[in-house]
Amino acid sequence: MAPSIADHPVEGPSELKRKRFLQGDLVLEYAIWRPSPAGVHAAVAIHGFSRPLEDMMAVRPLLPADAAVLMPHLAAHGQSSGHHRPLDPQLWYAAIDQILENEGLQFNGTLIGYSLGGRVALSWWTDQPHRFDRVLVMAPDGLVKNPGYRFSVDTAIGRAWLNQSGRQRQSLVQLLHMLRSVRVLPAHFHQFSLFHLETASMWSMVIDCWISLRKFWPSRRRIRRTAAAHPGVLEAHFGERDKVIKPQNSKALKGCGPVHFHPCGHGLLRPDIIQRIASPSSKS
Repeated sequence: MAPSIADHPVEGPSELKRKRFLQGDLVLEYAIWRPSPAGVHAAVAIHGFSRPLEDMMAVRPLLPADAAVLMPHLAAHGQSSGHHRPLDPQLWYAAIDQILENEGLQFNGTLIGYSLGGRVALSWWTDQPHRFDRVLVMAPDGLVKNPGYRFSVDTAIGRAWLNQSGRQRQSLVQLLHMLRSVRVLPAHFHQFSLFHLETASMWSMVIDCWISLRKFWPSRRRIRRTAAAHPGVLEAHFGERDKVIKPQNSKALKGCGPVHFHPCGHGLLRPDIIQRIASPSSKS
């Protein structure tokens, strides 16, 4: 079956309209911002977990004035499909390419990823490094795996539990409260975990997203090897007070390219932080 595109309205910036790319059982929702109808070159910008693709409109100051921006929704976000099985990264990359072609756009070599989108960006770069002139990641996931994620996503037993874990969701919430009450869990980790567990719909999204993106996790060795073979491409930014993606995670990128730290938490898409990233004189 030939891939198709379907339009539907969405709340957000008036110049954006979400569309859907369909091929087989893959559904990829996306939007494109064009500074000019005549512009044909586009960057790709990928959002963070549980956030809308429209967040990535914030990165426009980081791009040439005439560059369009393709913003795809990650698996299990918006109307992008999520599956209880790993998504093939090559199929996802090919879908992005097909969208660009269908829209009459050419990729300009710039890939931007925020948080979970940073992990996907690192995966794409290490899979197809020759395609990128600039890969900018902000508070990128994918550098450190905690034990809970490693068990639930990377082991067969963990995945089997994860796929039926909705039944234990309330018990997990109670366990988190108990561990916090005896100060075993830090406050930020307690709140972060509750955010993902307190509603059945959010927990279902977590499961579908984690399993779908299981293969989008490049090893540190692969990142370093790619950076050595393609120097001057990767650029990373972290929040000095970030408790979601901790600044010490940046150690995994040592020697891979410039790493910058900013006076914020996880909110690297704030206008003032974007301006710091855009202006070389403001980087620290």
